[in-house]
Amino acid sequence: MKKRLTLYGFIGALLITAGCSSAAMDSHETAHRPDETLINTYWRLVRLDGSPVATHENFREAHMVLHQEASRLAGNSGCNKLMGSYRVVSERITFSQVATTKMACPAPQMKTEQAFLAALKQVTAWSVNGATLVLTGDNNKTLAAFEAVHLY
Repeated sequence: MKKRLTLYGFIGALLITAGCSSAAMDSHETAHRPDETLINTYWRLVRLDGSPVATHENFREAHMVLHQEASRLAGNSGCNKLMGSYRVVSERITFSQVATTKMACPAPQMKTEQAFLAALKQVTAWSVNGATLVLTGDNNKTLAAFEAVHLY
């Protein structure tokens, strides 16, 4: 009986140790995920000018996709559809001919839309770190931050 208890204790200790090392490996793998690609990725807007962006009920989340064909920008401002074009040269990026549809929305969504459009006009550079895209302006000021979303 004593041998059986010792065996059960040893197996229990092994299981606990294996569980701890597995969790450590998972967090290590998460920390070293490869960077998402800038082009053809669904980027959900999470911060504008340092403030978090909320998605309001019954409205689309603010996001953008930089399509490779024709350097086309598409997305949503949190209120209206977003379209335009972009140009990337190394770590530099500019947006042009940015337009939206013209639906009226409640004040919070309109505020997000206006700030999003203003940020796109000021953007000069981009960087991707894992699943985060940061758009910066002059003096490396962070204008907007996005999170990659995998749709399927």
